[in-house]
Amino acid sequence: MTEKLIAQFNKGRSEAFTLIYRKFQPKVFFLVQQYIADTAQAEDIVTETFLKLWNNRSYLDTEKRISGFLHVAARNACIDNLRASKKETQKLQELLRIQQEDFRENSYDEIKAEVISLIHKEIDALPPKIKEVFKLAYIDGMSNEAIAALLGIRNQSVRNHKTRAVALLKLSLSGKKDLLLLFFLIAEYKIA
Repeated sequence: MTEKLIAQFNKGRSEAFTLIYRKFQPKVFFLVQQYIADTAQAEDIVTETFLKLWNNRSYLDTEKRISGFLHVAARNACIDNLRASKKETQKLQELLRIQQEDFRENSYDEIKAEVISLIHKEIDALPPKIKEVFKLAYIDGMSNEAIAALLGIRNQSVRNHKTRAVALLKLSLSGKKDLLLLFFLIAEYKIA
């Protein structure tokens, strides 16, 4: 590379830049591809590097300085690109983690709602007196004595209705063991 060519490049002559580009582009591209596997990204970095060379041309008065500038600028651009890619990957991983947590939470809530709906449907299917005793005992939390006084029945009748209600619910829910097991497994996982 002649001093005349470098002087023309320093003055901003595009023909001189084209000759310098043709000379150094293969070396710069090879260097960039050592860091960046994606060809399109590598080409973009090479273009940016030569744009930086053009913008700093007045300071580069020897072939050695031009070569050194291109090497450092290309390497730094690759490192910046890799850092940005790493940050983007970390952001994507965090987003994926949040989405998975939301999915698990939503899945748990959906299963919980389905199980509760199923249990309420089965409770509503109980015979009227048994259903009434069951709701008073297990949903309202009333004692056997309070239920007996409220309904005007014996304490033993309350115990019998509760026992019958639990037996009927077990029987009606026995065919849905998979759903109940899944619900309890998820609830245990969520607590842990």
